[in-house]
Amino acid sequence: MVVIPTFHLVGRLHRIEIAESLTKAPEAAKQFWWNDRQKVLNPLETDIYYGLTRTHDPSFSWTTYLPSMRVEHLSDIPNGFASDTIPASLCVGFRYIRNHHYEEIDQQRAKALYNAINELSMEKKGKYELLDTDFYIEKIDTSTYDGQYCQMEWFAPIRLR
Repeated sequence: MVVIPTFHLVGRLHRIEIAESLTKAPEAAKQFWWNDRQKVLNPLETDIYYGLTRTHDPSFSWTTYLPSMRVEHLSDIPNGFASDTIPASLCVGFRYIRNHHYEEIDQQRAKALYNAINELSMEKKGKYELLDTDFYIEKIDTSTYDGQYCQMEWFAPIRLR
């Protein structure tokens, strides 16, 4: 468990059907990283990608996904971009480490990570409540990729019971 501070994100907002999220979210992430990240004004961490998923209502068949970069303030949002502020939160964090390029995080690899997260939350049922229906964040520090090593961090708010 970790405490994350309040921070701001700017990126391109996508509405993604849950049934298609394991393919559409990685596609949106790659498109942002290849084509749009240079348009984010004054990013705080030029090598770090953030993917923010928000579930606005559990009955909806879709979520919003914001491929983004962290910024100091929200006064310089480029046209066609969106912003979000993550509140300071107690989160559970997971780290995915494998021997491939970070752009190869695909449906199969993402599903394995989410299965592990779900298993852990079921094992600890009663001790805490995973609030991933509020939001969750993927974080990739692209500077750690050395030709062999890929790392992705995943954070979701948690409430201790």
